[in-house]
Amino acid sequence: MVAVVAGAAGIEDARPLLDRAERFDGSSPISDQALLAVSQHQRDLWLFTEQGTDNAEVTAPIAVGVLGQGEVDLVVDPRERGRGVGSAALGTLLEKAPDALLAWAHGDNPAADALLAGAGFSPIRSLFRMALDPAKLPTANSNPYATKLPEGFTLRSFGGADDPAEWVRVNAAAFADHPEQGRVTEADFALMREEPWFDPHDLLLLEDADVRLAGFTWIKTVVDSDDEATGTETELYAIGVDPEHAGLGLGRALLDATLARMATHSPERVTLYVDGENERAVRMYEAVGFTVDSRSRQWRRGARIGS
Repeated sequence: MVAVVAGAAGIEDARPLLDRAERFDGSSPISDQALLAVSQHQRDLWLFTEQGTDNAEVTAPIAVGVLGQGEVDLVVDPRERGRGVGSAALGTLLEKAPDALLAWAHGDNPAADALLAGAGFSPIRSLFRMALDPAKLPTANSNPYATKLPEGFTLRSFGGADDPAEWVRVNAAAFADHPEQGRVTEADFALMREEPWFDPHDLLLLEDADVRLAGFTWIKTVVDSDDEATGTETELYAIGVDPEHAGLGLGRALLDATLARMATHSPERVTLYVDGENERAVRMYEAVGFTVDSRSRQWRRGARIGS
């Protein structure tokens, strides 16, 4: 097996494998945050290939890894699993990694759990993917801007000149304790808005009486034209409220607006991701009909990161 450290351009080489793995496993094999860090040259993208018969030609990737910022991600092509590719690739990555390291096992994946446990990792955190029956969405003619809000608050779509900086401010405050979401910078946010799925009408902003951003809800909608069973999936990408406005019911109001906006996409799948330990958020989503679809786990090797 040949291991090559690829730059941001290598993401395109990795994309077919990532798409196959997502369809096979039912969950994204590498997080958007990890790929974003690769595109910003903050983490390394590793492509693992089999060497050709002439020892010069290499084939398409059979595994993809991401390493950097104290984290490691790894996915093996579903067609290549069960013959030691994952163990070999992880061993290569760990040789280049610090002793303290975090890793995700996405979805219900006993093989990944066993691989990480065998490499000295221990589970420390859970992530739920929750799903909603699309039939439970409001009618397709629902208007998210007609959502009932507390007095003095208004809802609009993203697009103002100051919106990027304001969104980053509120996101950082809302997710101050979140190890990934709370670290998003304006540069990160700009790259996220370049993703092909980004639609400014799917990023709804909640303003207070002083026309200052108080919260937001962001929807990610992807159409899988290669998989009729999946079709259109709309995901609650992120929802946040400035802690200054906590306790006013804004989170639930934003969730109602989210569901109304989702309905306009007529999706076959409706999903979201939430920390398993965030019981308050889990209960809020359960109250509108979401149920836990799968569980992912974060693992740690060595001392606590940053300690």
